[in-house]
Amino acid sequence: MFKKPVLLTKQNKDIKFSQLKNYKHSRNLGAIAINYLEISEISKHYPIFFVKDGEFFTPIALLGAKSDTNLFVNKSGEWSGHRYIPALIRLYPFIFSKPDNSGDSTVVSIAYDSEFDGLNDHNGERFFKDDLSLSDFGSRVMKFAEDTFIAINRTQQMLNIAKEIGLLVQIDITFGKNGERDHKINGLWQIDRIKLNSLTDDELLKLTKSGTLHLIYNHIDSANNFDNLVNKIV
Repeated sequence: MFKKPVLLTKQNKDIKFSQLKNYKHSRNLGAIAINYLEISEISKHYPIFFVKDGEFFTPIALLGAKSDTNLFVNKSGEWSGHRYIPALIRLYPFIFSKPDNSGDSTVVSIAYDSEFDGLNDHNGERFFKDDLSLSDFGSRVMKFAEDTFIAINRTQQMLNIAKEIGLLVQIDITFGKNGERDHKINGLWQIDRIKLNSLTDDELLKLTKSGTLHLIYNHIDSANNFDNLVNKIV
């Protein structure tokens, strides 16, 4: 989504950001990372799988049959129907950024897309007040970004439990219209249902108490949403 991310600093106090008017920025996204706080809503609308990044696993909502195509956004940037829109897409043009170790107090743990078309809109809002404290707008964005970042980390910890138990298996999926299998996505991971059904009592308790089992069932239930995806393939 981000064409040119730039760290936000207090020297940027005069920059104004407009509210999102559409979701054109997500048109080239075939999938988006999601977190446990939103996974119940996500599971009602999109297929959910997992991807591996280093030692960690992250759940993703599948938005297209290709890596660069979001089938749920039209040319005008309108999101299809009344489906839930993932948090990272709604957070744009901002993204949480880990603070550096320079000790520079002017650097905020937020980056923004410097090519966002709503930048310096005359109706936009400033991130900082004149005294360099956060504005109401800045406080809302910061809280949303921090909450999302924390939730993503928590989700990765949950999936680490599933990994330790041996529940995650790598797969390739093929699908298409009218029974054709002309679309293929490689390198995804899903829950091994045979292993899931043979858990020990201790493993099941660990998954339940950590909230991981709820996440797993949302993932399994989300398979019903493939029709939503397939029906949008031209």
